[in-house]
Amino acid sequence: MKMNWKRNLAVVALVALLLVSLVGCGGQSGSSENGSGSSDTVYQIKFGHNQDTNSPQHRGAEVFKQKVEELSNGRVQVTIYPNMQLGQMREQAEQCSSGTLEMTQQPTSVLSNFNQDLEVYDIPFAFDSMEAMEEIVFGPMGEKIHKGLEDKNMVALGVETIGFKNITANFPIKGPESLQGKKIRVMPAPILIETYEAFGANPTPIEYGELYNALQQGVVDGQENAVQTYVMLKFWEVQDWATMTEHAPFLYITVANKQWLESLPADIQENIREAALYASKAEWEEVKQSLVEWVQTIQDNGMQVHYPTDEEIAAFKEASQRVVDFVASRVGQDLVDEFMAACAEANQKYPRQSN
Repeated sequence: MKMNWKRNLAVVALVALLLVSLVGCGGQSGSSENGSGSSDTVYQIKFGHNQDTNSPQHRGAEVFKQKVEELSNGRVQVTIYPNMQLGQMREQAEQCSSGTLEMTQQPTSVLSNFNQDLEVYDIPFAFDSMEAMEEIVFGPMGEKIHKGLEDKNMVALGVETIGFKNITANFPIKGPESLQGKKIRVMPAPILIETYEAFGANPTPIEYGELYNALQQGVVDGQENAVQTYVMLKFWEVQDWATMTEHAPFLYITVANKQWLESLPADIQENIREAALYASKAEWEEVKQSLVEWVQTIQDNGMQVHYPTDEEIAAFKEASQRVVDFVASRVGQDLVDEFMAACAEANQKYPRQSN
């Protein structure tokens, strides 16, 4: 009887040990080295971005969260950190590259510091319309351009936009001569500095979080951005004029840490990729539908809008040629030629609409 009691106790202890082991495996927020994981494993994603919660970009992030959690049957859980909660734009990109942040959404002008090929997107007047832009960034040309991010341990999963960049100041901008000697805020990116030097301005890199105060205090005379940003930051309080140059796209790329992504099970990787693309497309549609409303909002709040004449745009394009040469010197003439040819083809299909 004593012998049986000891044997039963040993069996109970063994079963308890196995149960503890199984529960422990099921609660991990990770995966094994070969990319396989238990069907009970929950994968946590921190997703950082820069925009306000009342923006298409944040709503796109929420669409991603909802979609990936649905596709994975809850095996993926996403926590979104908007409003630069995880640091300035470049800081978040660096965190994603190093692996301390799983995913982030950053402007191409920021990510070009990690992959120079992205600079081709900022060649002035490459795109004639949102539709032409969309065709390039989601097509083979875009895939080729984004590939270089992998050298910095990041993978492009989606592309977002807030439309074209325009320029604000306390005066209308009627060609490059209006910008001579003016301090214009740009994001800290070499191609943007080169662009505004070509326009005759004094480009001044300032982080996004400091932009409003810089305009308010007169540190700079103007800035470039998309109209959505004018609305989000209420630029009519600190700038009188918006000049609709539409000289370059404002694009974001949703990136994931490459090492982290590839460590996940294949089905989870596919869920993440599918959800990111789905969210990007949803964000583009919202932006396209909102552009007219944003322009109306800044006008309703007292900001005056100048639409450049054909002659003024021609002067900007002429000044921009040195920017094309600058980018070619950094990424190679072959890539620039291929990109510009692809843009010309897309522009022919989707030409610029008159205002």
